[in-house]
Formats: sequence, C-alpha cells, structure tokens
Amino acid sequence: MIKQTDTGLYCEAGNFYIDPIKPCSNAIITHAHADHARAGMSNYICTHPTKDIMRLRIGQDIQIKALDYDQEYSLGKAKISLHSAGHILGSAQVKVTVDNKVTVVSGDYKIESDFTCNPFSHVKCDTFISEATFANPRYIWPNFKEEINKIYDWHLINKRNNRLSVLFAYSLGKSQRVINALNSYYKIKIYAHDNIRSINKIYSKHGVSNLNTLRINPNKNMTNGLIIMPPGAKKSKLLKDLGMYKTGFCSGWTINSIKEYDIGFQISDHADWNGLISAINKSQAKEVILIHGTGNILKKYLNSKNILISDFTKNNAKESIMQLSMFNE
Repeated sequence: MIKQTDTGLYCEAGNFYIDPIKPCSNAIITHAHADHARAGMSNYICTHPTKDIMRLRIGQDIQIKALDYDQEYSLGKAKISLHSAGHILGSAQVKVTVDNKVTVVSGDYKIESDFTCNPFSHVKCDTFISEATFANPRYIWPNFKEEINKIYDWHLINKRNNRLSVLFAYSLGKSQRVINALNSYYKIKIYAHDNIRSINKIYSKHGVSNLNTLRINPNKNMTNGLIIMPPGAKKSKLLKDLGMYKTGFCSGWTINSIKEYDIGFQISDHADWNGLISAINKSQAKEVILIHGTGNILKKYLNSKNILISDFTKNNAKESIMQLSMFNE
C-alpha cells in the first residue's frame, strides 16, 4: 500500500506522498517541522494548526486542504484520516485504508503528556510505519517536570553569578513546551527570539496558554530571567551582543556529549524506547516498518516478541529518508 521512493512515502492507490522530500502533486504533511514540510508541492493536506504554521514558514499562497483529527477524506481509491501524534501542535499520524487494509504512518510522535499539543492517539492497523529516532533502551526520558526544575535552578545559579541564562530549544514545539511549563510552575521572565514568538502566536490561536514572553533586548539587564533561542541563532550577532552568559540545550540527544553547550536538559518531543514499544504494541499491527533511524535493536526486540518486522522493497529508495529527523528534535 505504501512504497518508499526517492520522493518519499508513496501511496499509488491514492496518488499521494507523505512528507515528500521532492516536489509532487499531492502531499500529506504529518507536521510542520522543516524536514517534513517542504516548499514546492502543488497541493498539501494537513491539520489546521499545521496549515497555519506552514503558511508562516513556506508562504501564504500555498494550496492547503486542512482536515480535523479523525476526519475521513478520499483520494483516488484510498481513504485517509489524520490522528494526533502528540509530537507538536497539529502533528498527525496518517491512516490509509485501501480495500479494507489499514496502514498507519506515524510521522514523529511521543506518548508523553504535553500541554501544548493533543495527546498521542493509538490507532489500530494492519501495518504500522513507525519512526525509530530513539530506538535504543539507553533512551528513556526522565520526568519532564524534573527537567524543567533543573532549568529553573540552573537559571538561579547563573543569576547569582551575574550571568545570563541562554537556553537553546527548537523554535517549533520544544520552545513552546518549555515556555508553557516555566510559566505554569514559576514566576519568571522569559525572553524569546522573534522566530519563537511568531510561532507562539499560532499556538495561542489554537488554545495553548501560558506562552507569555518578552522580546530579547541586548540593552537591557536580563539576568533576572531566561533567554530562549533556536539553535540556529547560536552564532548570531544577537547572541554576541548579550554579554556574559551560560548556554543550555534541550534535546533527547543531550544524553550524549554536547560540547557546544555548557549544560544539557534531556527533553525530547520524540518517543523514547518505552514509548516506541507502547505505540507499536497498542497498534496491534501484524507488520511493522521502522524509518528515521536504523532501529536494529528495536527490530531484534520486536522479533523476540513475534512481531513481524518488514522493510520497504529493494526496488525503492530505502535509505532516502531513513535519517531525516535524526538531529532535529
């Protein structure tokens, strides 16, 4: 039903691609991160929040059809519906039904609770195409609130030493999750990069609260608060103008070495080892295909549980999208 090609995951019955990496006629987009939502498609299908973010990032003139979660829509001989992936605001799994056979393409997802997006929806299917970004038992996320507490305590130490606290988090999803938590748990001033503040407006439009931030001002003493910037701004002139500061980074990859930052906080918007296993088990899929990471350890584990692990056919471009999201979240 779903093939992997040089353009991306393709459904011939419906003549559409899911998160294509090259221009095509019909693109179903799981979420608005740049490695999944690209310019150049003739027609896009996604959720309403993803539509708003894509218009901000790609352009106002793109042709988009927005669907509600669980709304069924027909494309050729296929029926599709979008179901919450719990990754970021508007993120979706794609359910594809052809001749009463159901395939679910997970997109990026997490099982963990998140006040800034809809929770993950367990969808039963015959085939489950799952991401495997953190498919290793060494990746088990700590308690989210405890990591937020660590961020706040780190800020207090820097404040006492008259140093700024500059926290790097991806501008879409991660920043909103951290800002929402800090504003919910503490009275703290949060200064955010303009790219983050523009995304905050869309989150607020879709009902996400506690995203109040101030604009970063190098001429102001900001040691009493926390500065949040996207990793891409690490070498920007804005950062150089701030003065003395310490840097932190929010990512699941901080379990590994992070030489570029002073400290890491293990916060991810992807499923950890336990989350991946939970999603696969609850899908009740007879067949599982893993993408975005090799997933070799997870494959061995699932085989030991008598779950069929398949690969895309050799005639398709198997490696073309295997690693796309590895360093994005």
